Amino acid sequence: MNKKQILILSILLSLMVVLGITQSFFKESFTEVALVENGINEFKDYGFNEEGYKFSLPSEWSISEKQNKGQYVSYKADFKDKNNKISGYLEVINTKSDLGNFAESDLKNLPLSYKNEEIIPFKLENISGVLSQYKTKVKKGYTFENNCYYINSDDGKIIKVLFNIKEDDYKENVKTVFNTIISKINIQS
Repeated sequence: MNKKQILILSILLSLMVVLGITQSFFKESFTEVALVENGINEFKDYGFNEEGYKFSLPSEWSISEKQNKGQYVSYKADFKDKNNKISGYLEVINTKSDLGNFAESDLKNLPLSYKNEEIIPFKLENISGVLSQYKTKVKKGYTFENNCYYINSDDGKIIKVLFNIKEDDYKENVKTVFNTIISKINIQS
């Protein structure tokens, strides 16, 4: 290599390092903007099961919790945002099934008809699992975008988190809200 090639290569490597550093800064800023655009200012922590599991939801959201020790679904928390646009629930399911197979069978057992289904693996900062995305239609003519996350806990249970939002209210940045909530689940016992 001659000196000119070495100089160009070093400039390109320097630019790649600078881009990598600034990307993480902008990612955090975009997340904050998406949360504020969706009316989310802060999160409130909730605990479930005796094992000390935790999850966080926007403090403006309402939640109702229900524990059923020893049952197939041992814990359920229904939630909705203050504008009734986003609703859903978190469940702890006592099964040792494979996440992908469980997501497929869960989708097939829906009481509503669904379309545009996609089951894909996901990985966020500290958590990974399977994401099932699909649309459902209800009698009143509303179509809902559904994002259902399935996560394995350390003790072999499945954590299922479902988000529903009317198709008319769905914006691309709402995925950032969902991913932020999912990344705040602590499933280590």
